[in-house]
Amino acid sequence: MTASSPPTAPPEGPPSDRTHVPAPAPVDQLPDALPASAADREADGAPPTELRRNRDFLIVLVGQGISSFGDSITNTALPILVLLLTGSGFAMGVVGVLTTLPDLIIGLPAGAFADRWDRRKMMLGSDLGRAILTAAVPLSVALGGPTMAVILLVTFPLNVLRVLWLAGYTAAVPGLVGRDQVPRANAIFEAVFNIGWVVGPALAGLLAATIGPGATIAIDAATFALSALALLLVRRPLRPEARAEPTHILADVREGIRFVAHQPTLRAVLALWTTTSVITAGFTAVLIYYVTIDRGLGEAVVGLVLSAFAVGSLSGSILAARLAPKAVGRVMLVGAFAFGGATFLLIGTPVPVMVLAAFGAGVINANVLVAYISLRTLLSPDALLGRVGATARTLSVGLSPIGSLSAGLALDAIGGTATMVAIGTLLVLVGGIFALRPAVRRARLAA
Repeated sequence: MTASSPPTAPPEGPPSDRTHVPAPAPVDQLPDALPASAADREADGAPPTELRRNRDFLIVLVGQGISSFGDSITNTALPILVLLLTGSGFAMGVVGVLTTLPDLIIGLPAGAFADRWDRRKMMLGSDLGRAILTAAVPLSVALGGPTMAVILLVTFPLNVLRVLWLAGYTAAVPGLVGRDQVPRANAIFEAVFNIGWVVGPALAGLLAATIGPGATIAIDAATFALSALALLLVRRPLRPEARAEPTHILADVREGIRFVAHQPTLRAVLALWTTTSVITAGFTAVLIYYVTIDRGLGEAVVGLVLSAFAVGSLSGSILAARLAPKAVGRVMLVGAFAFGGATFLLIGTPVPVMVLAAFGAGVINANVLVAYISLRTLLSPDALLGRVGATARTLSVGLSPIGSLSAGLALDAIGGTATMVAIGTLLVLVGGIFALRPAVRRARLAA
């Protein structure tokens, strides 16, 4: 279960002038939850019930909701296009590796840059770049070019920009809404993101069957451009506090790693999140292969199942916004068991049962995502927000190529059904193993 999309598994140069930022407390002396300061609470001029009056929050919310709709279309149409071009599960796995490899290679420096640069500009530049690169795929299809080669060429740089965008976005949320608002804002962001995933996959499946998956991907390029336009309207710069004494980028990276390594609660939940992320990294490709090849049900059913997951995620996000679950560790453990169980329910069952299983998996996945991201953010000092998030993503997403490549190899070797069984079994086993760790069971948001 990742932070970037339904199951796969969840942005300028550095400033030259900096003022001194007090060094954070030693990592082994920091509390498990950091209380919001008065400055944090007053940063957006709104109490916890006034997110709806936070203009910049609403602009970012709408822009990223539109972008998420485009992502949901490409997430469905691109694997279908690769499968049509190659007929190979291994090729789908290679694209999955190129999608997540940037998290491993540049994830840590991206986080350090997010703690130096204007985070709004990081997001803006990344969206513009992604609009151009994404447009190359449908353009190649329209011109009859070597589309598979184009996909392989643009996938890596496209996801380098995704990593930069995520680093800027996750570090910007507290400055956008105030620390008191972070759990609720994360839940609202997740709910709006999932609106696009409700209709996107089903629409992508229908469009892929009519106008072709290449032309369908053009929609995503347009949504990136609209997202960039929205960010141009944001007034607050969302910059971190500047530093008078410049530090080397490697020293900044080490500081972020050291904080994560010495924060026991964060370390425990990150280990669980990383393990489940690797296991589910190739889940979308496996599901598409299973539905279209093993079951022969067609692209429309793929879209229907992914849309059901999105409806569940939307429902789960709304639930998380209202309840704001604080027992993060237990929510994540339930999520591993539930996702594993839902995987088994997808195997050999009628389409209505598959839809219900996907819906249930979406509900729990949204609660897991909101709980985990909120805990990670609130455990991070402001000066380390970008680096802590990047360190976590480098592990959870950066190691995902292992899962993507393994899933691709398994598809060609044992088929979609057996690969689905393997994923479900591993998730249940992981849930059982991590349930034995007290640090995971006790992980929770501060009251």
